[in-house]
Amino acid sequence: MQKTSSAIVKTTAQIALGELIGVAVMTAAFALTGHFDYTVVTGALLGGAGAVLNFFLMSLTVKKSAGRGTQGKNRMILSYFLRMLLMVGVMVLGIICPYFHWLAVMLPYLMPALTIYAMRILGVYRPGQENE
Repeated sequence: MQKTSSAIVKTTAQIALGELIGVAVMTAAFALTGHFDYTVVTGALLGGAGAVLNFFLMSLTVKKSAGRGTQGKNRMILSYFLRMLLMVGVMVLGIICPYFHWLAVMLPYLMPALTIYAMRILGVYRPGQENE
């Protein structure tokens, strides 16, 4: 269990680093186009935190559900529903609250997938193997 937990934490830290780099690039793009203000920063923080939390909870659920048959499948379904509810809540908050830029809240949810693609290209991430 300890090895599994450390692998989840390590992978989540890698995703968080990719998220940070992606958010920095996104913020620079806002600045270059003249649309930068404090709402971009607050929106990026909200969206980035939500995306990393979503990835961490998904990783945890997948590890706990593996090899548990119907019980594992039900846990995955419930986790998916709750994580999507959280994501929709974060996005709705980003849209209706004037303290967040709506696009800066939504774009960070793409960063974990882009980070995984970059990690695969660099050979750092290999699905199906423990990341050591």
